[in-house]
Amino acid sequence: MNRSSLGSVLFLAIAVAVLGVPGCSKPQAMNETVAEVNGDAIKVNELREFLGVRGGMAPVAGIPAEKKKEALDRLIAGRLLAQDARSKGLDNTDEFRNIVKESAKSALITGLYRKEVASKGNVSKEDIQAEAKKMKAADNALSDDHANARAQRSVSESRIRKIEEDLIAAANKEFPSEIHKVVVDKVVKGENVPDDTVLATAAGDNVTYGHVMKELRKVAGGMRGVEDITRNPIAVNRMLTREATGKSLAAYAKKQGIEGSEWHAATRTEIERAILIDMLAGKVLEKEATVADKEIEAYYKEHPEMFAQHGKKVSFMMVKEQLRGFLTNEKRKSAMNAYIEELKKKAKITVNEKVLGEV
Repeated sequence: MNRSSLGSVLFLAIAVAVLGVPGCSKPQAMNETVAEVNGDAIKVNELREFLGVRGGMAPVAGIPAEKKKEALDRLIAGRLLAQDARSKGLDNTDEFRNIVKESAKSALITGLYRKEVASKGNVSKEDIQAEAKKMKAADNALSDDHANARAQRSVSESRIRKIEEDLIAAANKEFPSEIHKVVVDKVVKGENVPDDTVLATAAGDNVTYGHVMKELRKVAGGMRGVEDITRNPIAVNRMLTREATGKSLAAYAKKQGIEGSEWHAATRTEIERAILIDMLAGKVLEKEATVADKEIEAYYKEHPEMFAQHGKKVSFMMVKEQLRGFLTNEKRKSAMNAYIEELKKKAKITVNEKVLGEV
Protein backbone atom coordinates (compact mmCIF):
# COMPACT_ATOMS: atom_id res chain seq x y z
CA MET A 1 0.00 0.00 0.00
CA ASN A 2 1.22 3.46 -0.85
CA ARG A 3 1.75 5.29 2.43
CA SER A 4 0.53 8.61 1.03
CA SER A 5 -2.84 7.13 0.14
CA LEU A 6 -3.71 5.92 3.64
CA GLY A 7 -5.09 9.21 4.88
CA SER A 8 -7.43 9.61 1.92
CA VAL A 9 -9.02 6.15 1.97
CA LEU A 10 -12.71 6.62 2.62
CA PHE A 11 -14.83 3.56 2.22
CA LEU A 12 -12.82 1.51 -0.25
CA ALA A 13 -11.78 -0.97 2.41
CA ILE A 14 -15.07 -2.84 2.47
CA ALA A 15 -16.13 -4.69 5.56
CA VAL A 16 -14.70 -8.01 6.61
CA ALA A 17 -17.79 -9.70 7.99
CA VAL A 18 -17.46 -11.84 11.08
CA LEU A 19 -20.51 -14.05 10.72
CA GLY A 20 -21.49 -17.31 9.14
CA VAL A 21 -23.47 -17.52 5.92
CA PRO A 22 -25.76 -20.45 5.13
CA GLY A 23 -25.19 -22.11 1.81
CA CYS A 24 -22.24 -23.88 0.23
CA SER A 25 -19.66 -23.34 2.96
CA LYS A 26 -19.77 -24.28 6.62
CA PRO A 27 -21.46 -21.57 8.75
CA GLN A 28 -18.33 -20.81 10.74
CA ALA A 29 -15.84 -21.20 7.86
CA MET A 30 -15.21 -17.45 7.66
CA ASN A 31 -13.89 -17.35 11.21
CA GLU A 32 -11.62 -20.35 10.85
CA THR A 33 -7.87 -19.87 10.94
CA VAL A 34 -6.21 -20.78 7.65
CA ALA A 35 -2.67 -19.97 8.80
CA GLU A 36 -0.67 -18.68 11.75
CA VAL A 37 2.49 -16.60 11.56
CA ASN A 38 4.37 -16.52 14.85
CA GLY A 39 1.02 -16.89 16.59
CA ASP A 40 -0.74 -14.21 14.50
CA ALA A 41 -3.81 -15.78 12.85
CA ILE A 42 -4.95 -15.29 9.27
CA LYS A 43 -8.67 -16.02 8.95
CA VAL A 44 -10.59 -17.42 5.99
CA ASN A 45 -12.52 -14.18 5.47
CA GLU A 46 -9.28 -12.20 5.10
CA LEU A 47 -7.98 -14.56 2.42
CA ARG A 48 -11.32 -14.50 0.60
CA GLU A 49 -11.28 -10.72 0.53
CA PHE A 50 -7.72 -10.77 -0.76
CA LEU A 51 -8.94 -13.03 -3.57
CA GLY A 52 -11.66 -10.54 -4.49
CA VAL A 53 -14.72 -11.68 -2.55
CA ARG A 54 -16.05 -8.47 -1.04
CA GLY A 55 -16.75 -8.92 2.63
CA GLY A 56 -15.24 -12.41 2.53
CA MET A 57 -18.73 -13.79 3.07
CA ALA A 58 -18.84 -16.39 0.32
CA PRO A 59 -16.43 -19.08 -0.89
CA VAL A 60 -14.13 -18.20 -3.76
CA ALA A 61 -15.42 -19.57 -7.06
CA GLY A 62 -13.33 -20.50 -10.08
CA ILE A 63 -9.88 -19.93 -8.55
CA PRO A 64 -7.39 -22.84 -8.65
CA ALA A 65 -5.86 -24.12 -5.44
CA GLU A 66 -2.40 -22.82 -6.40
CA LYS A 67 -3.75 -19.27 -6.71
CA LYS A 68 -5.26 -19.52 -3.23
CA LYS A 69 -1.88 -20.70 -1.96
CA GLU A 70 -0.10 -17.78 -3.68
CA ALA A 71 -2.53 -15.32 -2.11
CA LEU A 72 -2.03 -16.88 1.31
CA ASP A 73 1.74 -16.63 0.86
CA ARG A 74 1.37 -12.90 0.25
CA LEU A 75 -0.69 -12.48 3.41
CA ILE A 76 1.91 -14.45 5.35
CA ALA A 77 4.62 -12.19 3.94
CA GLY A 78 2.64 -9.16 5.09
CA ARG A 79 2.41 -10.53 8.62
CA LEU A 80 6.16 -11.19 8.69
CA LEU A 81 7.01 -7.71 7.46
CA ALA A 82 4.69 -6.01 9.96
CA GLN A 83 6.11 -8.07 12.82
CA ASP A 84 9.65 -7.26 11.73
CA ALA A 85 8.79 -3.57 11.52
CA ARG A 86 7.53 -3.61 15.11
CA SER A 87 10.66 -5.45 16.26
CA LYS A 88 12.70 -2.62 14.76
CA GLY A 89 10.63 -0.03 16.64
CA LEU A 90 9.04 1.55 13.55
CA ASP A 91 5.74 1.70 15.42
CA ASN A 92 7.37 3.99 17.96
CA THR A 93 8.28 6.77 15.55
CA ASP A 94 6.70 10.13 14.79
CA GLU A 95 6.29 9.09 11.15
CA PHE A 96 4.18 6.09 12.14
CA ARG A 97 2.08 8.05 14.63
CA ASN A 98 1.41 10.81 12.11
CA ILE A 99 0.24 8.39 9.41
CA VAL A 100 -1.99 6.57 11.92
CA LYS A 101 -3.50 9.92 12.86
CA GLU A 102 -4.18 10.68 9.18
CA SER A 103 -5.97 7.34 8.83
CA ALA A 104 -8.35 7.94 11.76
CA LYS A 105 -11.29 8.70 9.47
CA SER A 106 -10.71 5.55 7.45
CA ALA A 107 -10.65 3.42 10.59
CA LEU A 108 -13.99 4.79 11.77
CA ILE A 109 -15.68 4.31 8.39
CA THR A 110 -14.42 0.79 7.82
CA GLY A 111 -15.33 -0.14 11.40
CA LEU A 112 -18.85 1.12 10.76
CA TYR A 113 -19.11 -0.97 7.59
CA ARG A 114 -17.99 -4.05 9.45
CA LYS A 115 -20.63 -3.60 12.10
CA GLU A 116 -23.35 -3.11 9.49
CA VAL A 117 -22.31 -6.13 7.44
CA ALA A 118 -22.14 -8.29 10.56
CA SER A 119 -25.68 -7.36 11.58
CA LYS A 120 -27.35 -7.12 8.15
CA GLY A 121 -25.19 -9.09 5.73
CA ASN A 122 -26.69 -12.52 6.20
CA VAL A 123 -28.24 -14.05 3.08
CA SER A 124 -30.80 -16.83 3.02
CA LYS A 125 -30.37 -20.29 1.58
CA GLU A 126 -33.48 -19.68 -0.52
CA ASP A 127 -31.95 -16.55 -2.13
CA ILE A 128 -28.77 -18.46 -2.97
CA GLN A 129 -30.72 -21.38 -4.46
CA ALA A 130 -32.86 -19.04 -6.56
CA GLU A 131 -29.77 -17.28 -7.93
CA ALA A 132 -28.05 -20.61 -8.61
CA LYS A 133 -31.12 -21.76 -10.55
CA LYS A 134 -30.91 -18.64 -12.76
CA MET A 135 -27.22 -19.24 -13.37
CA LYS A 136 -27.76 -22.85 -14.37
CA ALA A 137 -30.56 -21.85 -16.70
CA ALA A 138 -28.18 -19.44 -18.43
CA ASP A 139 -25.34 -21.97 -18.52
CA ASN A 140 -26.42 -25.62 -18.45
CA ALA A 141 -22.78 -26.74 -18.37
CA LEU A 142 -22.40 -25.24 -14.90
CA SER A 143 -22.13 -27.83 -12.15
CA ASP A 144 -24.30 -27.61 -9.03
CA ASP A 145 -21.28 -26.85 -6.85
CA HIS A 146 -20.00 -24.05 -9.07
CA ALA A 147 -23.48 -22.60 -9.49
CA ASN A 148 -24.04 -22.56 -5.74
CA ALA A 149 -20.63 -21.00 -5.03
CA ARG A 150 -21.10 -18.28 -7.64
CA ALA A 151 -24.66 -17.66 -6.50
CA GLN A 152 -23.59 -17.24 -2.89
CA ARG A 153 -20.93 -14.76 -3.91
CA SER A 154 -23.33 -12.84 -6.16
CA VAL A 155 -26.09 -12.63 -3.55
CA SER A 156 -23.64 -11.69 -0.80
CA GLU A 157 -22.05 -8.92 -2.87
CA SER A 158 -25.47 -7.58 -3.80
CA ARG A 159 -26.39 -7.44 -0.12
CA ILE A 160 -23.16 -5.63 0.72
CA ARG A 161 -23.75 -3.04 -2.01
CA LYS A 162 -27.19 -2.36 -0.56
CA ILE A 163 -25.70 -1.97 2.92
CA GLU A 164 -23.15 0.52 1.55
CA GLU A 165 -25.80 2.55 -0.23
CA ASP A 166 -28.07 2.66 2.82
CA LEU A 167 -25.22 3.61 5.09
CA ILE A 168 -24.07 6.47 2.89
CA ALA A 169 -27.65 7.70 2.58
CA ALA A 170 -28.09 7.61 6.38
CA ALA A 171 -24.80 9.44 6.95
CA ASN A 172 -25.63 12.12 4.39
CA LYS A 173 -29.07 12.58 5.92
CA GLU A 174 -27.69 12.90 9.45
CA PHE A 175 -24.68 15.01 8.42
CA PRO A 176 -25.50 16.64 5.06
CA SER A 177 -22.68 18.11 3.02
CA GLU A 178 -22.59 21.21 0.86
CA ILE A 179 -20.35 21.89 -2.13
CA HIS A 180 -19.69 25.59 -2.74
CA LYS A 181 -20.30 25.66 -6.48
CA VAL A 182 -19.30 29.29 -7.04
CA VAL A 183 -15.84 28.67 -5.62
CA VAL A 184 -15.49 25.35 -7.45
CA ASP A 185 -16.25 27.12 -10.73
CA LYS A 186 -13.32 29.47 -10.05
CA VAL A 187 -11.06 26.47 -9.53
CA VAL A 188 -11.96 24.75 -12.80
CA LYS A 189 -11.60 28.04 -14.69
CA GLY A 190 -8.02 28.27 -13.46
CA GLU A 191 -8.55 31.36 -11.31
CA ASN A 192 -6.18 31.95 -8.41
CA VAL A 193 -7.63 30.32 -5.28
CA PRO A 194 -5.77 30.22 -1.90
CA ASP A 195 -5.09 26.76 -0.46
CA ASP A 196 -7.26 27.40 2.61
CA THR A 197 -10.34 28.27 0.53
CA VAL A 198 -13.29 26.11 1.56
CA LEU A 199 -14.81 24.14 -1.35
CA ALA A 200 -17.21 22.00 0.67
CA THR A 201 -18.44 21.47 4.24
CA ALA A 202 -19.70 18.36 5.99
CA ALA A 203 -20.29 17.43 9.64
CA GLY A 204 -18.97 20.79 10.78
CA ASP A 205 -15.68 20.26 8.95
CA ASN A 206 -14.24 21.84 5.81
CA VAL A 207 -12.78 20.44 2.61
CA THR A 208 -10.24 22.96 1.37
CA TYR A 209 -8.84 23.69 -2.06
CA GLY A 210 -5.33 22.71 -0.95
CA HIS A 211 -6.51 19.32 0.31
CA VAL A 212 -8.45 18.56 -2.86
CA MET A 213 -5.51 19.50 -5.08
CA LYS A 214 -3.21 17.25 -3.03
CA GLU A 215 -5.60 14.32 -3.39
CA LEU A 216 -6.02 14.88 -7.13
CA ARG A 217 -2.25 14.95 -7.60
CA LYS A 218 -2.03 11.63 -5.76
CA VAL A 219 -4.56 10.19 -8.21
CA ALA A 220 -2.53 11.53 -11.14
CA GLY A 221 0.58 9.95 -9.63
CA GLY A 222 2.95 12.52 -11.07
CA MET A 223 1.97 11.63 -14.65
CA ARG A 224 1.53 14.11 -17.42
CA GLY A 225 -1.76 15.93 -17.32
CA VAL A 226 -1.73 16.55 -13.56
CA GLU A 227 -2.66 20.19 -14.11
CA ASP A 228 -5.49 19.10 -16.38
CA ILE A 229 -6.99 16.86 -13.70
CA THR A 230 -6.88 19.65 -11.10
CA ARG A 231 -8.93 21.82 -13.46
CA ASN A 232 -11.24 19.07 -14.68
CA PRO A 233 -14.76 19.81 -13.31
CA ILE A 234 -15.73 16.11 -13.20
CA ALA A 235 -12.55 15.12 -11.36
CA VAL A 236 -12.79 18.04 -8.91
CA ASN A 237 -16.45 17.41 -8.10
CA ARG A 238 -15.92 13.67 -7.68
CA MET A 239 -13.05 14.30 -5.29
CA LEU A 240 -15.11 16.83 -3.36
CA THR A 241 -18.01 14.38 -3.10
CA ARG A 242 -15.66 11.63 -1.95
CA GLU A 243 -14.05 13.79 0.73
CA ALA A 244 -17.33 15.31 1.95
CA THR A 245 -19.03 11.90 2.08
CA GLY A 246 -16.07 10.57 4.05
CA LYS A 247 -16.49 13.30 6.66
CA SER A 248 -20.23 12.57 6.92
CA LEU A 249 -19.57 8.83 7.30
CA ALA A 250 -16.88 9.37 9.94
CA ALA A 251 -19.19 11.63 11.95
CA TYR A 252 -22.01 9.12 11.60
CA ALA A 253 -19.69 6.31 12.73
CA LYS A 254 -18.85 8.24 15.89
CA LYS A 255 -22.53 8.83 16.58
CA GLN A 256 -23.16 5.09 16.18
CA GLY A 257 -20.57 4.38 18.88
CA ILE A 258 -17.94 2.85 16.58
CA GLU A 259 -15.03 4.65 18.19
CA GLY A 260 -13.37 2.30 20.66
CA SER A 261 -15.47 -0.70 19.60
CA GLU A 262 -14.18 -4.11 18.52
CA TRP A 263 -14.90 -3.13 14.90
CA HIS A 264 -12.79 -0.01 15.27
CA ALA A 265 -9.97 -1.88 17.01
CA ALA A 266 -9.79 -4.57 14.31
CA THR A 267 -9.68 -1.96 11.56
CA ARG A 268 -6.97 0.04 13.32
CA THR A 269 -4.88 -3.11 13.63
CA GLU A 270 -5.07 -3.73 9.89
CA ILE A 271 -4.33 -0.12 8.99
CA GLU A 272 -1.36 -0.06 11.34
CA ARG A 273 -0.09 -3.29 9.79
CA ALA A 274 -0.30 -1.77 6.32
CA ILE A 275 1.54 1.35 7.46
CA LEU A 276 4.32 -0.70 9.05
CA ILE A 277 4.74 -2.84 5.93
CA ASP A 278 5.02 0.29 3.81
CA MET A 279 7.54 1.91 6.17
CA LEU A 280 9.70 -1.20 6.35
CA ALA A 281 9.56 -1.70 2.58
CA GLY A 282 10.82 1.85 2.15
CA LYS A 283 13.84 1.07 4.28
CA VAL A 284 14.54 -2.33 2.74
CA LEU A 285 14.31 -0.93 -0.80
CA GLU A 286 16.16 2.32 -0.12
CA LYS A 287 19.36 0.96 -1.67
CA GLU A 288 17.46 -0.39 -4.65
CA ALA A 289 16.03 2.98 -5.63
CA THR A 290 18.29 3.62 -8.63
CA VAL A 291 19.45 1.73 -11.70
CA ALA A 292 22.70 2.78 -13.39
CA ASP A 293 22.68 3.67 -17.09
CA LYS A 294 25.14 0.83 -17.78
CA GLU A 295 22.64 -1.68 -16.30
CA ILE A 296 19.92 -0.37 -18.59
CA GLU A 297 22.14 -0.53 -21.65
CA ALA A 298 23.28 -4.06 -20.78
CA TYR A 299 19.68 -5.27 -20.50
CA TYR A 300 18.83 -3.61 -23.82
CA LYS A 301 21.69 -5.42 -25.56
CA GLU A 302 20.93 -8.77 -23.92
CA HIS A 303 17.24 -8.78 -24.93
CA PRO A 304 17.08 -7.50 -28.53
CA GLU A 305 13.87 -9.44 -29.19
CA MET A 306 12.02 -7.21 -26.74
CA PHE A 307 12.81 -4.04 -28.67
CA ALA A 308 11.65 -4.84 -32.17
CA GLN A 309 8.62 -3.10 -33.63
CA HIS A 310 7.26 -3.83 -37.12
CA GLY A 311 10.49 -5.62 -37.91
CA LYS A 312 12.67 -2.68 -36.89
CA LYS A 313 14.77 -2.25 -33.78
CA VAL A 314 13.58 0.46 -31.38
CA SER A 315 16.43 2.81 -30.43
CA PHE A 316 17.93 2.65 -26.97
CA MET A 317 17.09 6.29 -26.22
CA MET A 318 13.43 5.67 -27.05
CA VAL A 319 13.06 3.02 -24.33
CA LYS A 320 15.76 4.02 -21.86
CA GLU A 321 13.51 5.59 -19.20
CA GLN A 322 10.86 2.91 -19.55
CA LEU A 323 13.55 0.31 -19.02
CA ARG A 324 14.84 2.22 -16.00
CA GLY A 325 11.42 1.99 -14.37
CA PHE A 326 11.07 -1.69 -15.24
CA LEU A 327 14.52 -2.62 -13.92
CA THR A 328 14.04 -0.57 -10.77
CA ASN A 329 10.83 -2.45 -10.03
CA GLU A 330 12.52 -5.78 -10.72
CA LYS A 331 15.39 -4.95 -8.37
CA ARG A 332 12.98 -3.90 -5.65
CA LYS A 333 10.87 -7.02 -6.08
CA SER A 334 13.93 -9.24 -5.91
CA ALA A 335 15.26 -7.46 -2.82
CA MET A 336 11.92 -7.69 -1.04
CA ASN A 337 11.47 -11.37 -1.89
CA ALA A 338 14.94 -12.13 -0.54
CA TYR A 339 14.18 -10.21 2.64
CA ILE A 340 10.91 -12.10 3.15
CA GLU A 341 12.63 -15.44 2.61
CA GLU A 342 15.08 -14.61 5.39
CA LEU A 343 12.18 -13.75 7.70
CA LYS A 344 10.48 -17.03 6.85
CA LYS A 345 13.58 -19.00 7.91
CA LYS A 346 13.25 -17.61 11.44
CA ALA A 347 9.46 -17.74 11.68
CA LYS A 348 6.99 -20.33 12.92
CA ILE A 349 4.40 -20.64 10.17
CA THR A 350 1.57 -23.18 10.10
CA VAL A 351 -1.00 -23.62 7.34
CA ASN A 352 -4.26 -25.54 7.75
CA GLU A 353 -4.52 -27.22 4.35
CA LYS A 354 -8.05 -28.51 5.06
CA VAL A 355 -9.33 -24.99 5.81
CA LEU A 356 -7.43 -23.59 2.81
CA GLY A 357 -9.42 -25.95 0.63
CA GLU A 358 -12.68 -24.42 1.95
CA VAL A 359 -11.69 -20.85 1.09
